[in-house]
Amino acid sequence: MGKKILVAAIAALVAMPTLAQSEKHYEYDEYGKVGRSEGWARRFAHNFVDGLMGAEYYEEVDKDGKRTEKKYDDANNKGNVSKSYRHYGPGHTPDLYFGVNLLCTDRPPVLTEGLPQKTGKGFEFGIALGQWGYHMTKNIGINTAFYLTRSRYWLDNGLYLNYNPNGDGTRTLTLSNAQIDGKEVKQGYLRYWSIRVPLCLEISSASRRGPFIAIGPELEYRFADVSKVDYYGQKKGEKIVKGTNLNPLGLNAVARVGISDFGIIARYSFNSLFNNDEPFKTYPFMIGLSTSF
Repeated sequence: MGKKILVAAIAALVAMPTLAQSEKHYEYDEYGKVGRSEGWARRFAHNFVDGLMGAEYYEEVDKDGKRTEKKYDDANNKGNVSKSYRHYGPGHTPDLYFGVNLLCTDRPPVLTEGLPQKTGKGFEFGIALGQWGYHMTKNIGINTAFYLTRSRYWLDNGLYLNYNPNGDGTRTLTLSNAQIDGKEVKQGYLRYWSIRVPLCLEISSASRRGPFIAIGPELEYRFADVSKVDYYGQKKGEKIVKGTNLNPLGLNAVARVGISDFGIIARYSFNSLFNNDEPFKTYPFMIGLSTSF
């Protein structure tokens, strides 16, 4: 074990210069809002390598307003530092988040009684495919992003969602615990993908590395929803239903709070997960951790 840890540590140290080789090491924005060209991993690598080399940087502004980042060749040159403020940048919008999902009533985190969810068995992750923001002052801004997310809910007591024929050519989505082809169901689960676009008002400290809070509405488009089951004695799930009467459009409230590149994210849906509340009236609720790279 000790040898493996040593090898991993050496590999991490070797990777440091690669992460730190970009030309621009620091964003000298007095409000800490510019561009977020560095997340925690790259910034740590830069700080580590620069600390070993004793390197420091400043931003020089010429008579035409052109800005150039340079190293300090002499400590006496530090008076030549110039700071700037640009209004555009994503703020503390996370690149990635992981969360726990719950199927709730209109009073989260109270769970929907008719749709029993397995304790602690709900999961969601999301990754930002694009981020934008505008900062009105050093402490107040708005930001948005385009997220691709995946949600999954495990049901309890061997229950699963399936369609039953009504005899008139129609069918109804119901909650069932019947055997399937003679096989006993261990557990069922619901899974779907989403496109999410939040629009948040962010209030933060003047420093990029300080605390922040953001809140706002979010539009959601759900797709690729399926109902699957696990059987006793089998590990791989089987798809039972493709298309589970999900409401494809969602209107949510999202909130984020944190420090620097790490935070807590929470979301609640204002409309029911299923069309016409069939088979149940339930509202997704999620809480998790977020980070920026």
